[in-house]
Order: sequence, then C-alpha cells, then structure tokens
Amino acid sequence: MAELEKYHWLHGIDEYLTRTNHIHSSKYQTIQKAVQYGEPWPIRDMVLQLIKDGNNESSEEFTNIILAHHLTELELTNEQVLRFIIRYVDDGFLLDTYAWIQKYENRADLNDHFSRGQIKSKLWMMEELRNVVSGNSLGTVVLYGGWYATISHFFFKFFTPTRLYSIDSDETTVDVADSFNTRQAANDWQFKAFAHDVNDISYNSEGKFTLPTDTKMGTTQISVKPTVIVNTSCEHMNDDWFHNLPDGQFVALQTNDYFSNEQHINCVKDVNEALDKYKFSEVYFSGELQTHLYKRFMIIGIK
Repeated sequence: MAELEKYHWLHGIDEYLTRTNHIHSSKYQTIQKAVQYGEPWPIRDMVLQLIKDGNNESSEEFTNIILAHHLTELELTNEQVLRFIIRYVDDGFLLDTYAWIQKYENRADLNDHFSRGQIKSKLWMMEELRNVVSGNSLGTVVLYGGWYATISHFFFKFFTPTRLYSIDSDETTVDVADSFNTRQAANDWQFKAFAHDVNDISYNSEGKFTLPTDTKMGTTQISVKPTVIVNTSCEHMNDDWFHNLPDGQFVALQTNDYFSNEQHINCVKDVNEALDKYKFSEVYFSGELQTHLYKRFMIIGIK
C-alpha cells in the first residue's frame, strides 16, 4: 500500500505495548519501522526473520507487507497488517482485535479506536485509577456512552471487575461490543453491552437502576448498583447523565477541547471548566493530557 502512514492505529498499538512494558514491544517497533516508514535496516531484519521462519503459506503475503512502503501499487487491509503483527507479537488484546476485525472490518475502524490519542487516554485513566483505588477490585463498572467498549480490555487487564456493562444509545453497537469482549461475555456475561440512552437512566433510593431485557442473556431486566460510572464520551452528550447520578456515586469521566469535531456537542476549554460543569463533592484526581489533535481532561471522584 502506498500510504501506510495514514494507518495511525499502528501508533496506538505502539503506545499500548510500550506503556505496558510488553515483552515484544521492540519487535513491534521493528515491524512498524519496516512497514510504515520503509526504513531499510528494519526491513532487512524482518526479511531475515521470514527466511529463518522458512517457506510457508504466508511467506508471500508477509513479504509484501514488509515491502509495502515501496510497493506503491500494493493494496493491503488492516486485517492483513494485523495478521502479520500477531505472528510476532503475542498479546491477547491484539488477538481479540484481529478476530474482531475479521468479523466487523467495515465497522471496526482501527483508526477511530486505536489512534495514539485514544490509547493514551485509556491507559491514562487506568494509571490514575490505580492511584485512587485500593487493590484491583472495581466491583460493577458501568460505561456510559461505551460505543464498541474497546476500553473494557484495559479494565480487565489492570483490574478485576465483577461485571462490566457498556451502555450506548446506538443499538447497532451492541453486537460489535459483545464480539470484541467475547471472552468476558462467554464467562457468565462478565461483560455485556446494552442499547439505552444514558441520559434517561434513573436511580432508585438504593442507588440502583434497571437495564433492559436482553434476549442473548436469556434474562429479564437486570437491577444494577454501579461501583463506578465511567464516561469517556462526555463531549458527545449533554450533562443530564451526570445530574441524574445519585449523590455519593464514584465517577471517572473524560472530555476534551476538540471543538472542531462536528460530533462533539459539549466540549470544554480546560479542566477548570470541566470541574465547574461536573460538580463533584470530592475530587481524587483532575488533570489534562495533550494528544496530537486535542487536550483530554479527566476527573475522578465522588459526585
């Protein structure tokens, strides 16, 4: 492919492997330098690796991928590139992502979900939650505006949630989110996505709300008492979801100053504006993270 540099999800994978001190992060960086930037010595190293591996059914495809920066008329897919990566980088997150795009390639846009900014923001939340939460247990985690719930991997990697529910107003996200988190969904529905507008969620006097019936689970309505509410999509919705939370609810939220994105209807200019907008009774952490296109702001605390 002539323009692999536009595949910036490769940068997000690098961010993930580097910041988690993955054992194969150096191997990945060699692959990235060869495939994305066409650097000669990494290309040489990967060609020698293919020779060492011996001829097999993937040899021609993998050779084309290594030389893709220079084979200007070659067309590769995300699936092909990721298949090459997981041949040399052993990681459950990448294996799950590969299975996911095999099933949903037209909808699972890796550039949306695994850009460096997206990955940095998710890992940033995990790191700061680790500084706030005692131990690894998070109880019941509920994602507001969960989209395809790719962030769930990081919660299961860094913590041990009892249950993790993802709620999004777009009903077409449910099957895609369940598929990405198929291992947890298969474990007695440790993960499950639902279609619902989080601005319409109301809590009873016990701090519980009701999730709609889901035929895949074979259950009636589920009563949920969240341990932590997570919303990394505040810029996509108004503030009703926050006002409707019961006092004393543990919340971790992120928003940003990416006003130029037409899908963002509720950005803020800085973290102080976010603190003014979302009234916490106790703030455990607040801060900002610079990404390539925008600043992301995060607040963790008690409403």
